[in-house]
Amino acid sequence: MMVLRIALGLLAAGLIVVIGAPVRWMAIWRGWKTGEGLPVLLHRINCAALGVRIRVHGQAASVRPLLVVSNHISWLDIPILAAVRPVEFLAKKEIGARRLARALLSLQGVALVDRSRRTGIPAVNAEIARRMRGGAAVVLFAEGTTGDANRLLRFRSSHFEAVRQTLEAGCGGQAVVQPVFIAYSRRVGMPLGRSDRPLVAWYGDMQFFSHFWRLLGAGGIDCDVYCGAPIPFFRDSDRKDVARRVEGAVRAMALAARGQAL
Repeated sequence: MMVLRIALGLLAAGLIVVIGAPVRWMAIWRGWKTGEGLPVLLHRINCAALGVRIRVHGQAASVRPLLVVSNHISWLDIPILAAVRPVEFLAKKEIGARRLARALLSLQGVALVDRSRRTGIPAVNAEIARRMRGGAAVVLFAEGTTGDANRLLRFRSSHFEAVRQTLEAGCGGQAVVQPVFIAYSRRVGMPLGRSDRPLVAWYGDMQFFSHFWRLLGAGGIDCDVYCGAPIPFFRDSDRKDVARRVEGAVRAMALAARGQAL
């Protein structure tokens, strides 16, 4: 059954890419919004093929400019968030080293950046600001790395500066930052406890493919995506203060989600 589900998912995803990719690439080249829903549909199919059921709590913000700030647990966070609404991500430039990889990443709107050095932060912020000026909802994993799903790491504030750069470029007097909390809550219908969460979490020196196959063998996974109230960001806002407020909102959603799971 699992093999059939994956095969059908791959077939459907392949058809979407073959039929829809040329349209989306043309739209990106021309600066059109046409085909923005294509990656959303593609990731919904991918998640279904992986046996992941997504439940969204709250409302995804529609105001622009918009920075979406989320906790980070696994590589699985990316297709899940991309299945909820049209978003764009940052990725290490090494991922797009091959031409085919760059072409596929462009469908999602992935920005390839050099994050290997701290001196590269201004360039990353400039790219985030450019995307936000174009109307994209950009996802920032403010912890800077993945965790074990049992605790939140401290949020880094350096990339919140991109929101100010967006406003200074003439994109209005206010932007919003939406806190989002991702919780992997159930496996095959049973609550995912503290000891089981690392089954989904991808962190440390875990190898991707070994984690991928282990996740497939784990059965159906439920993921709850909590969308918090948008937090305003003005030109004179203190980015560190906004980062603390966003982190506090995500921690509050984490406490509430775990309380509901008990």
